[in-house]
This record gives sequence, C-alpha cells and structure tokens, in this order.
Amino acid sequence: MSEIDAVHFEAVKIAITQNSDGTVLRLGIHPEDCPSILFQDWAGSRYMVAMVKLDDHDQPVAMTDKREIEKLKSSAGALCRNRKFQEWILSGTGEEVTEANAVAFLRASLGIKSRSEFDTDPNARRAFNDMREEFQEWLRASSRQSVERK
Repeated sequence: MSEIDAVHFEAVKIAITQNSDGTVLRLGIHPEDCPSILFQDWAGSRYMVAMVKLDDHDQPVAMTDKREIEKLKSSAGALCRNRKFQEWILSGTGEEVTEANAVAFLRASLGIKSRSEFDTDPNARRAFNDMREEFQEWLRASSRQSVERK
C-alpha cells in the first residue's frame, strides 16, 4: 500500500448551509495553520475529511448523535413495558415479573439511576445495546424452539 499524504490543521466552524450540491461546511483556518497544498489544489479537488471536536482545553470531545440517544432511551422504556423482556431480564432473580422490577433491574445492571444518564454515559449505552442484542437472541432462540415443538 502506498503512503498517504494527509494534511492536518485546526479550524473553527463558521457556517453550515445546504445547496443543490449538498451540505456546505465553512471553516475558518488561522493563516499559520493552513497547509499550503490547499492553495495549490484546484477548486473541486476531493478530500477525505476526519474531524474531532475540541474542548476549551484542546482535548477531544465525544460527538454523540442526540437522536440515537433518544431512540435508545425510548427503547429502554419500551422494553421494560414488554412482558417477554420482563420475563427475560428477571429470570433467575426470584423477583416478581413486573415493569417496575424490570426497570429497577435494568438500571442496576447498567449502573445508572435513570435513562437520562444515557446522554453522558457511553458505557451504559454500550451495555444496554449489548443487553438488547442478548434479549433479541433469546427471543429468536425461543421462537425457533416453539416452531420445533409444533
């Protein structure tokens, strides 16, 4: 594989708009940080771009999609109201199969006090996604067993 030349610089988002070509992102680059190659390349040159948001201390900030987090929170609420999920998550605990017990067990398993912590806790989001996938696998296996018994 050939060596790839990459340019890097710090920039400030100035504006974002849309036109018939797509989304137009305008960045401000300090003159001392602007790579000279950008002046040499033709307008219309294509680039692969990777961006990392920085905080006030020049440290990377995780960029999460608020819509995805809202969907995740909604999914957690809906699952706890689902009788099959309640049975699955509470199996072997000796707890009564109720929505309240499913909520309490889910929160304890994820180490959160409320779903709003998904906003700031990527570990809880990952753990919930893993748990949801395990539940889906359990449902598929249960469905296969029901079909085989018939």
